[in-house]
Amino acid sequence: MPPEPAAGSAGTAGEAAPPTDPAGSETSATSAGGEVEADHEGRVVQALDAGRRPIFSPSFAFDGSAVFFHQDTAGGGSAGLREARGDPSGEMLHVVSLLDDGWRNYHPRLSPDGTLVAFDSDRDGLRGVYVSARDGTNVRRVSGPGYAAVPSWSPDGSRLAFIRAEPTSAGVWNIWVLNVRSGDMTRLTSHSFGQPWGASWFPDGRRVCYSHEDRLIVLDTTSGSSSMYPSPRKGRLLRTPAVSPDGRKVIFQLYRDGAWLLDLPGGSMRRVLADPTAEEFSWAPDGRRVAFHSRRDGQWGVWVMAQE
Repeated sequence: MPPEPAAGSAGTAGEAAPPTDPAGSETSATSAGGEVEADHEGRVVQALDAGRRPIFSPSFAFDGSAVFFHQDTAGGGSAGLREARGDPSGEMLHVVSLLDDGWRNYHPRLSPDGTLVAFDSDRDGLRGVYVSARDGTNVRRVSGPGYAAVPSWSPDGSRLAFIRAEPTSAGVWNIWVLNVRSGDMTRLTSHSFGQPWGASWFPDGRRVCYSHEDRLIVLDTTSGSSSMYPSPRKGRLLRTPAVSPDGRKVIFQLYRDGAWLLDLPGGSMRRVLADPTAEEFSWAPDGRRVAFHSRRDGQWGVWVMAQE
């Protein structure tokens, strides 16, 4: 689901588009839920835990042992964080509730060492980024005052990147990085309009990729240098980029035109999934699968597709 406060994102640069719908006990759940199909491009796409929908915003653990997501509960009045343990391509998954405390909790991301979970939540009235222990205890806000959302761990776990609204213009977002140990925050971008999506880290721990309007931007967090890649459809919005484990590909959503891949360093782009609702991608550590959420069968759910 897209973070608030914006009511969605631009379908074309500068144009408002409708928003995506939002998004302990232990149970066993079937991974595929009986739903396996081929996309128009021929890739096998498999539903993850179809019995728990609506579910959103998947992220693989760094060792591939689990997938994290959030599930709408109480008719959308709250959202709990879940962990699906096991191989998402296997017969069964063990689904564990991490945090279900009556607040709206979104975008769970496990730290590289497996001990912490970063997420965003409205528990203090205004959405912010929080960190908890893996079992959902010791919750603390780490993003400071103001609106913040969509955390992303650096490969070594020392930093968190997230988007933050400008104090004087809530509809303008920029990307910040938190030093987890010291609590110091550093601004990475200074956009005066629009809403960046990302940032997704490269394996070198220096660069991030994010989207802004109709461009993908690869930014060196140390030098400040950047490379820009325009939309394959002129003026069309790009969203939710995710860098592959080897750093050679970026998967992203082209608004209402499915999932696309950016090949690096060449910069060529190609569509890999026709589903116009697919977004919020996460690569498996082996680079052979990508999880995403979608309404491809009429209800928001998490799916996993094969990658070449």
